[in-house]
Amino acid sequence: MTSILETSAYWVTGPGVGELRKVRVPDHPDDGNSLVQAEFGGVSPGTERLVGLGLVAPDCATRMACRYMDGGFELPVKYGYSLVGTCISGALTDRRLFVMHPHQGLAQIEDADAVLLPEDFPAPRATLIPNTETALNAVWDASLALGETSVIVGGGPVGLLIAFVLNQLELGPTTIVDVDEQRLRLVESLSFVDNVLPLDELPDESSSLAFHSTGTSAGLQASLGAIGFEGRVIDLSWYGSRPVTLNLGADFHYGRKRILASQVGAIAPSRRDSHTRADRLREVLDLLVDPSVDALLSPPVEFSDLPEFMRGLYAGNSSHPVPLIRYETN
Repeated sequence: MTSILETSAYWVTGPGVGELRKVRVPDHPDDGNSLVQAEFGGVSPGTERLVGLGLVAPDCATRMACRYMDGGFELPVKYGYSLVGTCISGALTDRRLFVMHPHQGLAQIEDADAVLLPEDFPAPRATLIPNTETALNAVWDASLALGETSVIVGGGPVGLLIAFVLNQLELGPTTIVDVDEQRLRLVESLSFVDNVLPLDELPDESSSLAFHSTGTSAGLQASLGAIGFEGRVIDLSWYGSRPVTLNLGADFHYGRKRILASQVGAIAPSRRDSHTRADRLREVLDLLVDPSVDALLSPPVEFSDLPEFMRGLYAGNSSHPVPLIRYETN
């Protein structure tokens, strides 16, 4: 006989504020579903800050909705997309997995949505799966040719994971550019980053390719300035409802420069005929075998403290690349 369990989930209740709310899940899930006990979760600072400030444009709300989301982007909303745990009921019982799911202690998921983890794969590191998938797709979108130089403008999770992917695939050297001095000090210690620059020291036309992930007009403008003739910018930023302003009256046209949007929802054209999403996920897991990427993870934030932490994030106070959530497990 199925009974109902009570758990907690994080909800954004209004612009810049959130709370843990009680939600109910069945202890015996439906056929084709399993019940997951969350162990760790990851916060994607850029996207979740825009969601938490109510800056999701209505015309892209459907595309930005995530699996198992509840509520709506006009707020309140239950949102998030990085959860790692162990199944405690259903066909996947005792299996460790990653799933795209909002921040929640217990969750009923469809078995088809689970990414099963190798036995020795560290649970905290698995929270990096979605952003690493985004980074790998961006590198595929870039189609770097032999001898091309690149720069990464934005030292957030996606930018740093692009550096990690480039290093793993031996497509470096890797250069990270950011405006946050505290973040740059952390980046300097990463084994997979070769060079670190403040934004105001980025040389003009020094690269043939720039990856942009700051989510700001200034970062995108700097990325355009960093590339030379027929260079290209791979733009991974999601700007929400905020306008983007660029000065294209200088060397953009005669330099034949290009801006290409990269988004993980579709596999890069260079791999689309040969790769499914399952193939891409397998490559992501292979890349994440390297423990050097653990340096991106913050000291764990207890799930009970998440509302307070997220208020700081919404206010722009978090400089650590990947905030890690730790759930209390029985």
